[in-house]
Amino acid sequence: MINFASQQLKFHTFMSTKKPKKSTGRLGKPGSSKKAGLPPGSLIHIGSIKTENTTIDLISYDAENFEVFTQMNGTDVLQKTLKGRKNWIKVTGLQNTKVIGELADALGLHPLLTEDILNTGQRPKAEIGEGFIFFTMKAISPSEEEGDFTTDQVSFVLREDALITFHERDLPIFDVVYNRMQIPDGRFRSSGLDYLMYALTDIMVDHYFRVMEDMAELIDASEDALMKHSSENTLVETQQIKKDLLLIRKTVFPLREALSTLIKTDSVLINPSQRTYFTDVYDHVMHIYETIENYRDLVSGLKDIYHSSVNLRMSKVMQTLTIISTIFIPLTFIVGVYGMNFDFMPELHFRFGYLAVWVVMLLITIYMIREFRKNNWL
Repeated sequence: MINFASQQLKFHTFMSTKKPKKSTGRLGKPGSSKKAGLPPGSLIHIGSIKTENTTIDLISYDAENFEVFTQMNGTDVLQKTLKGRKNWIKVTGLQNTKVIGELADALGLHPLLTEDILNTGQRPKAEIGEGFIFFTMKAISPSEEEGDFTTDQVSFVLREDALITFHERDLPIFDVVYNRMQIPDGRFRSSGLDYLMYALTDIMVDHYFRVMEDMAELIDASEDALMKHSSENTLVETQQIKKDLLLIRKTVFPLREALSTLIKTDSVLINPSQRTYFTDVYDHVMHIYETIENYRDLVSGLKDIYHSSVNLRMSKVMQTLTIISTIFIPLTFIVGVYGMNFDFMPELHFRFGYLAVWVVMLLITIYMIREFRKNNWL
């Protein structure tokens, strides 16, 4: 059974009182400095996921047969890859470049192609070669932890006799495809390897929709938090969503071009009847890309709401302070006049002078408050 786990891309909820955590995952970390000075075709693993072992599994099937071989090496793969059958060679774990290199040599893969496979920071792309098609994209799916997501690079090498997939960790999102392959009278048994590559691509794109649904919930939660009480923590969370959307966009944007290449190719490895399926995946990717752009506009709008809310609160504070100051200006003037040290002042020895001053100040205060309310300043 195929399982999948991968490096984490963090998306955060908004009602938490804890300090926001930074996103630890990225859609392909560059790390290309490891290759500086090395000749083309040097096999260097570039990625943050470290696995102890590299496993090679083979699923060989046709309309009547379905066989699974595990824990294989390059020589075993060649012996078990049967002509006339469809063969799915699944390689999990890319850190052991020796094993990958031996398998690539056994399968006759070009060193530059193997180099691209080991570079998990590779942008999604498709290359049509003589007798093969190379296609790579990112798999994104929700993780077990609430609010977190995982991402992993998946590379395909489609040949006439085999589809070879490379990824750093097991892929549980492929389980549904594996289960459908075991159905004797299912479409997989009667279709070619191009349909298998489509199915794996389609299931990954379907999980993009799940990610976008969760992103929509986070944006709604952020908007509610801003409407109820805009705080600096909410702004930080909103900024984190914007960064995460940018990371997803960097995955989806080049995927459009890669799928377009697969649709337009005249390679015999993709049956013309299967191009309709890849066109459907392309339409889904376009929809996701447009959704990302809409969400980015919404997040930018949330930041504007936050700044407007802060300015409004500051304006109310300044208005309150101004009203208080305005009320005290005439009162201060009155007490200031009678606070002067002159011996001869008409009201200085007035019997009810103290009370009169209080009455005058009280009347002034009431009048000014009434005028402020009349003008909707209070």
